[in-house]
Amino acid sequence: MNTVNANLDYERAILSGIVFDATSMVQIQELGVSASDFYLPFHSRLFETLSYLYEHSAIEENIIKQHMGKSFDEVAMLDVLAALPITQVKVYAEKLKEFSQLRDFKRMAQQILQKVDNEEDIASTIHLVHKELERAEEGSRELFNIVTLDQVKAEEAEFICKSWLPFPKNTVSLVTAGGGVGKSFLLLQAAMRMIRDEKLKVFMWLSEDALSLSKYRSEMIAQNILETQMDVFSKSLHIAGADSETIHFLEESRADVEVSSQFYKFKRMLRGYDIIILDPLIAMFGADENNNAHARKFINLFTRWATKEEKTIIFIHHGTKNSSQSRGASAFVDAVRLVYKVEHIKNEQGEVQEDDKRWIILDKDNNGAKKYLGSTKVKRQIFPKKKSAIEIEYE
Repeated sequence: MNTVNANLDYERAILSGIVFDATSMVQIQELGVSASDFYLPFHSRLFETLSYLYEHSAIEENIIKQHMGKSFDEVAMLDVLAALPITQVKVYAEKLKEFSQLRDFKRMAQQILQKVDNEEDIASTIHLVHKELERAEEGSRELFNIVTLDQVKAEEAEFICKSWLPFPKNTVSLVTAGGGVGKSFLLLQAAMRMIRDEKLKVFMWLSEDALSLSKYRSEMIAQNILETQMDVFSKSLHIAGADSETIHFLEESRADVEVSSQFYKFKRMLRGYDIIILDPLIAMFGADENNNAHARKFINLFTRWATKEEKTIIFIHHGTKNSSQSRGASAFVDAVRLVYKVEHIKNEQGEVQEDDKRWIILDKDNNGAKKYLGSTKVKRQIFPKKKSAIEIEYE
């Protein structure tokens, strides 16, 4: 029997195959089949039961009936047992997943029509579309790609800005420091070096600084540190500042946190950029900064984006009070590939020395940045050597 966007014969064949050969459960699970992919409610509950019994007991008809209790349907179970055994498990599993996705899209279309009928705002409708499309795309992928080692080409991680402040490409990194240390100056100079030396296109959202201040700083860096004409950077360095309303990419709800509709719009706007630098992280977070689950969900959003669209994303993050140690949940650090800490250079008495320079400390290095940085702790010139050249505060 076939129904719209479902094939019950396929569902029965898969379930029957598991009942008669429990080892087929491994291949079916590896193909990404889940209980939600089955159209018939009994089939969905039966798959859940078979999955549990495969791990904890034995797959036998009497045990299945006992485990399912009142939800067991004798007639539906007989239909499953009567199904022809299958040999092409992958073909059936792929069709099952395809039907499941079609039903998801149909449900999404109905939700969109309902929103239109209720005259809801366009932003919430677009958010629904993006969220469901992304969820469907994620669900259509294999859980992971298994290969033998001889199929893999050995390559080191790629880096940008290797000669001054290396960052791994197509990943998420974090730069942390206390207030007034010069984080924004550091990343602005790094961005300008990426443009000058590697011809990359950079977007920076310095959400705490006026655009005029960022322009002043960039001119100072170009003239007094990089000794490069400003027009080299003008077309490839794009900046947003404090005049732009801050966006929270996560939004707290009663149950959990959800991805804001603004995140998908943000991604679309930045398609043309190689490097994305966001300052500070916490201004764009929107959830509980001490909650590891929230922090990991936030960073994972950007990790998927970086990997899928080949973006190198760098967050500037506030340190704890009077410290360069990352503020908030430990998952902010755990979920990124590289962390730099920025600190004043001080003597034994705690007095600031070499006012134009800062210590750059490689606090986490999953991809091998130390090879290019030369050490886990280096000095970098952040400001012009003549302090009088700066007529405004650093931060």
